Amino acid sequence: MLSINRTAMRAAATQTARVCGARSKHTVPDLPYDYNELEPVISAKIMKLHHDKHHAAYVAGLNAAEEKYAEAQARNDVQAQVQLQPLLRFNGGGH
Repeated sequence: MLSINRTAMRAAATQTARVCGARSKHTVPDLPYDYNELEPVISAKIMKLHHDKHHAAYVAGLNAAEEKYAEAQARNDVQAQVQLQPLLRFNGGGH
């Protein structure tokens, strides 16, 4: 019977993450259409505002929260990790 040691699995996962490098940052994807293609229902001005400002703010917030979370993980600061979870959910959900 195969016995799996959780500590060994975590160590292997951590080593794999180190070898593979850090996750890349999230970006605002390009729209597959022009801003004006939804007119007259949604104006090009509103689409540009939503995509370039609103969506970009969620992406920037998610990247910042993930960076702080990684720092908290490196310090083994569980309290900070728990406190960052709502920020990750909010910005990740907006993205």
